[in-house]
Amino acid sequence: MNKPAPSDPAARPAKPSGQPSPPPDKDIASTRGLLRVFMLLLLGTLLGTSFPLPWKVLGLVFGLAAVTVGILALVGLVRQKAPTLLRISTTIGLVASLFLTLGAGAAILLWPVTAQYEECMATALTSKAQRECDEDLRNLGGLLGSR
Repeated sequence: MNKPAPSDPAARPAKPSGQPSPPPDKDIASTRGLLRVFMLLLLGTLLGTSFPLPWKVLGLVFGLAAVTVGILALVGLVRQKAPTLLRISTTIGLVASLFLTLGAGAAILLWPVTAQYEECMATALTSKAQRECDEDLRNLGGLLGSR
């Protein structure tokens, strides 16, 4: 008996028409790697934005990287027709990283106000003093004027 060679097109089973071919393993591994890096960057963004001021810059850097890698991962998931829940959770993580990045950017943009608030909260011993710090922050450290 003569078996056809594996490279012979007649030896391969015919795939039904209209169904997309599964993505190559290399694309799946690449997207998995992007998702892992995205989650680590999202965690770094969350931690970085909670640190005091000179370290908030790390939160911004991690946030910008998380948004970039998150978009790449989401594009890979859409191309591979990944499960809907995975695409939705990646989108939610992307939105969260975007909000954290914008918050870190605003805190850095208003560096003097943020530094004044952080110093005020560090020295506030009572809840009344903390409320005064919060009120001062709402007025952007006197930039908006007092009511």
